[in-house]
Amino acid sequence: MQSIKIPSNFYVLAQRRGIPVEHIPGYYEAVLNICQAAVSCFDGSMLTLGIGGGQGTGKSTISFMVKNVLAQVFSISAEILSIDDYYLTRDERFDLAAKVHPLLAVRGVPGTHDMHWMRETISSLRSGESCKVPVFSKGEDDRLHYEQVKYPPEILILEGWCWGARHVPDEELQCPINELEAQRDSDLVWRRFVNQALASDIYQECFATDLQVFLNAPNMEAIFRWRFQQESQLINGGHIMSQAEIRNFIMHYQRISDRMQKQSAADISVLLGDDHEVVQIDNRFITKR
Repeated sequence: MQSIKIPSNFYVLAQRRGIPVEHIPGYYEAVLNICQAAVSCFDGSMLTLGIGGGQGTGKSTISFMVKNVLAQVFSISAEILSIDDYYLTRDERFDLAAKVHPLLAVRGVPGTHDMHWMRETISSLRSGESCKVPVFSKGEDDRLHYEQVKYPPEILILEGWCWGARHVPDEELQCPINELEAQRDSDLVWRRFVNQALASDIYQECFATDLQVFLNAPNMEAIFRWRFQQESQLINGGHIMSQAEIRNFIMHYQRISDRMQKQSAADISVLLGDDHEVVQIDNRFITKR
């Protein structure tokens, strides 16, 4: 990592988010790379910045840090929208599960989000309008309430585990990659539904951001550990998943996560180590506006 002067308030910010002090320089360099790329192509109209990465990689933390550094260092306002808040309600997912496949009761895979609402949110903010956004509780596994975004930002940060993912040819779906696919989706109905949702215009329109960042975990075992740590920190109440439940849960996302880790087309990729430290920053950013 380069030797960069780090503002003291960033240390405070990072430690509040649970980042060990020895890892903070790497995180600051990653955040600074992202902010500088965003600022370089900001032309006065709202810029969209997508941040993807597997469960527990730190998308929310990086998004929060980027928002703060944009404000404090570059005097640019930002807001964060998480695809997680746009999950279908519990009732909507159970209805989908009854009509299409039981695995669709589980939140998270493409096809279980209200992407029309998300597209409307992005469009409203781009037009300078205030809008209402949903708030989802992972502890309750359901939508809780709504919040109002009153002031459209200069930069809109859009984060989600599958942000920027692309569909695959049908033949790539044939062989199950884990126990869940082999035992509960032997007829490929769920895999095909998810893949078709990912290929849909509504997902790809939302994913078409001005700048794309990907947080790359070293392996699926790290994602399991980090996601379990994340689960233990949930504060909204409701059911907290056990280690066995978490392992089963992340199997739903393994196919897309594996492909994104191997074939990310992001402008900036941040490689993470086993201890969640920043190991490498691959900045392929080219001004696209």
